[in-house]
Amino acid sequence: MTVSTIFVYTMNRVGAVGAWSRYLLPFPVDDFTQLNDTLYIRSGDDVLRVDESVVTDYAGDAREMPFDGLIQWAWLDFGQPGSLKQMVGFDIAGTGVPTMEFGYNQADKGYFTEPFDVPEDTVPGMIIPMPLMAPSYSVRITYAGGQRWKFDALNVYLSDQRMTA
Repeated sequence: MTVSTIFVYTMNRVGAVGAWSRYLLPFPVDDFTQLNDTLYIRSGDDVLRVDESVVTDYAGDAREMPFDGLIQWAWLDFGQPGSLKQMVGFDIAGTGVPTMEFGYNQADKGYFTEPFDVPEDTVPGMIIPMPLMAPSYSVRITYAGGQRWKFDALNVYLSDQRMTA
């Protein structure tokens, strides 16, 4: 299977810093075009239309397949670089049921906690406890394919472990 990597830079407000997103599409991409607010993608003899209401690729076709939504922050220092920080827990807000993982060893980027399911919106209740100790963390949120989802916010609660704090 051919996978195409697409990078998109989004600017939400004039004069504000934007953000990069990376999309992995399970088909070769030949061209893009936009008509009004609809994005079209040409892949070989296929012309695909991006539709926010659909949760699969090739919807209605024999090649129909669900896809996961993945959000990841790479190595957040949360303050002074190199000093240990103790994660106490976190809150997440959005829709759709996510799976969470936390990276805790920046020297070996394969060290993540085991993935675990969390409720879609934990802000009204107690924080989800997540005791970890590391100088930096990578947060990975995965929404399983076949579901509509939206990520709104993540709060990470830390306890500063510096001697001078």
